[in-house]
Amino acid sequence: MGADVTIYCLQSVTDYFQFERLCHDLMSLEGYHSIEPLGGFSDKGRDAVHVDRAGRTTIFAYSVREDWRAKLAEDAAKIKKYGHTCDRLVFITTATFTAGERDEAVNYIQDEFGWELDLYGAERLRILLDVQYSQVKANHPHIFPPALLAAYVSPSTPVEADHIFISYAPEDVVLAEWLTRKLMAEGYLVWCERLNLLGGETCPDDIDKAMKHRTFRVVALYSHASLRNPEVMRQRALALSIGSERNIDFLIPINVDGVTPDQLDHAARSLVFIPFEQNWASGLQQLLKKLESIACPRPLFHGRAVAAQSFLEKEVLSDRPELLVSNCLRVERLPEAVHRFEAGVSIPEGNLKQLQFVWAYRRVNPTLFLSFHQPPPSITKEYRLRAAGDQFWQHVRDIDGIRSEDLVSELLRKSLIVKCHERGLRYCPDTRLHYFPWGLVEGGRLKFVRPDGSRSTVRVTGQRKFWRPAGSEQYRYHLAPVFSVAQDLFDKFVVLVYVRVRLADTSGRALPRRTAISRRKHLCKDWWNKEWLDRLLAICQYLADDGKIVIGKRWEEQIILNASPLSLEAPVGVNEDVLDRL
Repeated sequence: MGADVTIYCLQSVTDYFQFERLCHDLMSLEGYHSIEPLGGFSDKGRDAVHVDRAGRTTIFAYSVREDWRAKLAEDAAKIKKYGHTCDRLVFITTATFTAGERDEAVNYIQDEFGWELDLYGAERLRILLDVQYSQVKANHPHIFPPALLAAYVSPSTPVEADHIFISYAPEDVVLAEWLTRKLMAEGYLVWCERLNLLGGETCPDDIDKAMKHRTFRVVALYSHASLRNPEVMRQRALALSIGSERNIDFLIPINVDGVTPDQLDHAARSLVFIPFEQNWASGLQQLLKKLESIACPRPLFHGRAVAAQSFLEKEVLSDRPELLVSNCLRVERLPEAVHRFEAGVSIPEGNLKQLQFVWAYRRVNPTLFLSFHQPPPSITKEYRLRAAGDQFWQHVRDIDGIRSEDLVSELLRKSLIVKCHERGLRYCPDTRLHYFPWGLVEGGRLKFVRPDGSRSTVRVTGQRKFWRPAGSEQYRYHLAPVFSVAQDLFDKFVVLVYVRVRLADTSGRALPRRTAISRRKHLCKDWWNKEWLDRLLAICQYLADDGKIVIGKRWEEQIILNASPLSLEAPVGVNEDVLDRL
């Protein structure tokens, strides 16, 4: 098994308790025979402890976090805080680090706490697992799946044509990756360009040579995108040529998205396609039957027995429908007319930027403006704005040279920005974000209701501590909604809402871009789909009254959006309990 795969498995660990057990086993073999596991959620900085015959105490701390240096400092501070006896600290992490980073950490622990530090990183763990104690991996299948171990058993004949080559366009990468993993689970050796497989091999540099000498069959993904890709077309032509020379069906074609015969070249029209456009699962079954009928080699023993549990197990799919929540808001009402306004005086550029926060407009020229809404009275008076006629956008192709649908999209997006500022959000010129300022909402929290009716709260502003060797720094974060408008997605117009984060120092100044990137990683490392959805729902409901986001005071000028994101219902769901067991 290659070293890179050992490191891959270590850095892909998601089950911390399994990683703890692996570390306990390795440390026991490393000479800490009486190691006492502690761990848990209240370990006070200690995952295990060992006291040798001379009475010297070693404390063990383990980490799967990328910011291992911060975790080391946190655990050491806890050990000191709770007064634990410690002569040596053994810190084991799945991260990689440089020699300089290692030396800095060793010196820091010695100078700050007076302890020896024995540091294990990903590469040191690899040596233990691949060279000294290779038998340990078999005892931890949750971290080192047997299918991955089996995948690295070398074929008996190095030049044997025993691989399946998947040819696809970049636009079809999702299906290509899914198919690759499914075939690997069935025991097949698979090459898939630009993908490093779980337990598979890197696609060869010389594709033509690999196809001619090492490939048993080529599985070609035919899609509308692939028909425009010269490299994919060349690969298929080569496969057809090899098949013609050997008088075999060397190329196995898959119809990805309904490609029709009239879109194919003469050679491809005679092929029998496996349909994937309607159902991937049934298409996969047909492909497996095809491979079995032509006796395609399956050198990955144990592939089906182990990998299929996670990739092919029927229990993973549930017959219960599953609700999928989008980030799209339905537009329930738009004004029929676009107002035209002439300014009596030229408006300075700086004033125009401030004007966008109180009035949604499109400037056609220095004095002509288009809008769904009447401008505020103070603006009308200051710049002597007067009505210059209305246009009913649904009945004309363009208004003052601007395509009507594009103008509506622009005014809709800008109207939402005005709504945000009406509700107290502010604009940051450095990040160009409209964000929740500190103190706008009580406690920095918004209440919201999830689609299932449950209620919760989420922070829209907050303060965090970021650890650095020179000293921890405090920073603030502010949620910021970003809007775009899509045409003909679900309806004629839908609003897409994205949640961004503005990072600032404790005085409110936006952080420099490089600094902000590291703080964002620190803040959002545990934000997954659920966390982002909660924040999206909270922001939309904050802008709404009684479930509707209403922009404009006069009925004929009002824009109304439904604050509940559009949802779709999948006919099958994912059985999370089964995934947890796997």
